[in-house]
Amino acid sequence: MRKTIIISIILLFTLKSLVLSQSLSPQYKIEIDIISRSLYFYEDDNIVKEYPVAVGKASTQTPIGKYKVTNKVVNPYYAKKKIGGGSPQNPLGSRWMGFKPSYGVHGNSNPSSIGTFVSEGCIRMYDKDVKELYEKITIGTPVNIMYEPIKIKNDMDSKNPIIVVYPDTYKKVPNLEKLVDEKLVDLNLIEKISPNKLASLKKQLNRELVVFSDEWVYMINGEYITNDIIFMENAFYVNLDKVCSFFNIDIIDFEPTSTELFAGPIENANKVKTTELVGELNKRITVVKYNERKYVQISVLESTIGGKHIINQDQQVINLDISYILYNSRFVKGEVIDIEGEIGISLEGLSNIFYGGLNTSLEKASVSINGKEIGYRIVRDNPYIFLKDLLAQTDFKSNIYTKDKYIEIISDPIIFYDETMYKGIIRNRELFMTKELIIKLLNDYKLDTTDNCKCLTSLQGLLEENAEYYSINRLPTCYRGRQECCYTKFFLNKKVCP
Repeated sequence: MRKTIIISIILLFTLKSLVLSQSLSPQYKIEIDIISRSLYFYEDDNIVKEYPVAVGKASTQTPIGKYKVTNKVVNPYYAKKKIGGGSPQNPLGSRWMGFKPSYGVHGNSNPSSIGTFVSEGCIRMYDKDVKELYEKITIGTPVNIMYEPIKIKNDMDSKNPIIVVYPDTYKKVPNLEKLVDEKLVDLNLIEKISPNKLASLKKQLNRELVVFSDEWVYMINGEYITNDIIFMENAFYVNLDKVCSFFNIDIIDFEPTSTELFAGPIENANKVKTTELVGELNKRITVVKYNERKYVQISVLESTIGGKHIINQDQQVINLDISYILYNSRFVKGEVIDIEGEIGISLEGLSNIFYGGLNTSLEKASVSINGKEIGYRIVRDNPYIFLKDLLAQTDFKSNIYTKDKYIEIISDPIIFYDETMYKGIIRNRELFMTKELIIKLLNDYKLDTTDNCKCLTSLQGLLEENAEYYSINRLPTCYRGRQECCYTKFFLNKKVCP
């Protein structure tokens, strides 16, 4: 009897441990939006990454519905044309994830097809993207495939909604214009858009992507950023703070080096031009202050951070097309080529990452980084270091966002405290410290019996969470710190209590 009870208790704890383990494991799912040719990878109901894809032609449509991954294959065999797995000519690429008989998510041998309606119903991805996704998902991962031509988009502050309407390629929406009108009424936009503009936009339905908005709209790589745009002196100006927030750039000099009254066509007595230093870029640019907000001319923005603006006068949309670099979540000026394939980074970009600590030798065609030589290649008369070569010679990590057209380069930051170095990490543009450092701060407190600013209580509360890492921003106010070089170094000062 006693043995039976012990076995039952063991089984109970085993089952509890299994349930706890499963609840702590991240839950993955895939969502495919046919109409925008996008695949979303979710972790615990949060979008981790968006991938560009190709989908089925109108004559061979991608099936809509809810499915699950049923099989996974490395270097799949293409039976239709008897092409072996691993062949460069294999249209299935290097990975296959089936979700329905004869249908799957796979790589491809024609990168230029991505973003189009071209397949026989399967989902095509860039081969490097499908390899990344393949490693993350398992058999049974949910796959939800949708077809929704009308999208409601908010700006980066989750305000000022607009309507984006894609062509109904599969002819599944019988009265697209009527549905658009209903959405415009729901968002109180139909009376704000001028009749002439509204009529012009409706004529473009099912011909191209159409943006319905009562204001000019500013986008970056197709992502809606803001409608805070002004037009003066025959030029467009966009809200500088919104753009800097998107790229995680600081405006670090709020004292203008020069100021002049601005005599533009818009009516406001508080129009001035100033020159301000933009952090990360280490460059002064001319800014217009209007209604207590800062604006930058889009041509100045282009010459400062790169990319090219495409202006759609009919739809009143400005889109900045740019491939760019984030280093530890901070924008770094420099050119990126072949974001879909073998990525190259300009020497300007690497020089900004290393803050000038980059030595080049044209005679030897190499670049010296931290004493290590990395060969570069000349592309279109300009030198580039390829990402795979950079990662092979450094302790950097990288993340590639082909849909959003940027790469993130990550190096673990070091936190200095009391002449000791502690490892840190970057998550969602924040610096996190280890539990080891929290314990060190608590031990220092034990040497000092006073706790005038209640910092001890705050530290104890953090430690009770028993997390692996803690945001540096959650430290009590009695601690101060300063960062250097995109969070590569952070110097934490000892507590100062009144």
